[in-house]
Amino acid sequence: MSHRMKISAATIISSALFLSSCASTGMAPNSTSIAYQLPQGISEGYWAMTSAINGEASVVSFNNGMSQNYRFKCYADGTYQQIGMEQYKLVPTANAVGLQYQNQPVFSYIKATKFAPKQSLMLNQTFNEPELQRAYPNGQNYSYVYKSRLEPVCSL
Repeated sequence: MSHRMKISAATIISSALFLSSCASTGMAPNSTSIAYQLPQGISEGYWAMTSAINGEASVVSFNNGMSQNYRFKCYADGTYQQIGMEQYKLVPTANAVGLQYQNQPVFSYIKATKFAPKQSLMLNQTFNEPELQRAYPNGQNYSYVYKSRLEPVCSL
């Protein structure tokens, strides 16, 4: 995976702060598994990032153990155009969910730090690559709003 794709994925989805309890994020407790799980309800609809990254608006969805990351260009007249999409396998670990591109090793981890079903989502992302770990020692936090259809927040 190219460095640009890693940075793009890193800025689209996020992870790193340990959650104090399942109730704080809306996650259902699961006593039969020690693997971290994203909150129930996160797969309903789309999550539009509330800030632009490199001039691009991003939207993410979570379905069937995958994360789809859509990139958009917004225009001054309020219209937008999809300019890219990457898909990542979600790999549960004890403390986060890893992001894996195709058959490459997991390159980063995400964790929900705040979640209000069909309203808002805050993700924190940490990275495996030493250069990104140095640049973001506490990971990066990203804020999203719920969308019932695939559309970015273009009033950025």
